[in-house]
Amino acid sequence: MLNIPILKQDFMINRKTLVVFYCLQAASLLIAAVIRNMRLIRISDMFWDTLPVVVIPMLMSMVLAMETVRRRDADKSMTFLLATGISPSQIIMTKAVFVGLSAFVLLAFSMLLGSVLHVYDLTGMWNQNTYIVLNLGAMCLQLFIAGWCFFISCAGSRPSMPFYYGLGIGLPLLFYAVYLLQDFVPELSVLQYITVFSLFRQEMFVSPGVSAFLASLTLAVAGLVFFGLGRYVFCGRGAHD
Repeated sequence: MLNIPILKQDFMINRKTLVVFYCLQAASLLIAAVIRNMRLIRISDMFWDTLPVVVIPMLMSMVLAMETVRRRDADKSMTFLLATGISPSQIIMTKAVFVGLSAFVLLAFSMLLGSVLHVYDLTGMWNQNTYIVLNLGAMCLQLFIAGWCFFISCAGSRPSMPFYYGLGIGLPLLFYAVYLLQDFVPELSVLQYITVFSLFRQEMFVSPGVSAFLASLTLAVAGLVFFGLGRYVFCGRGAHD
């Protein structure tokens, strides 16, 4: 139940944001290809399986979830759409599809470019098939993050910017920082398991098996649940406004 004009409008409104993130994504993979040719293993890892797979798509989802709901509330665009007679459910479903689809297309673009550039073949542990599976797992991770950010953007009668910055942006970044901490302090490796990012450990995808599948499925289902909760609270608050 989508509204195509609203979907097109969201793409037009956010086109500059999308271009910026596509440029960042392409740049990270091009840098990875150059570093791969220079045989700089540790630096290359950061550029091919961290920035384009986790960080850049995550930041884009955070920005788009805020722009499509929170800012449209603030500038009264959402009120105008509701006044046109389009149902709240159709409006928010369309915006949810926009946020999720944007993350999916960015990762699909990244996966294709990374495959062409062979950014993964520096250590000999990865091949094109496992690289594709890694990116499919990343899509599930980003679906979860997008769903969470969308839910927080929809939450409350008129969600404030500090509220969204704290829970929609701050909490995922805090969890990711905790997850990364064990790379620098191995004694704290247990901390990685208290964050959602433990369900996307890259080593699971070197030889993908049941654990990688179940972890990715969990992330995807949880993301869809958060999108559904966002729709529920948005429609509920509309009924009380």
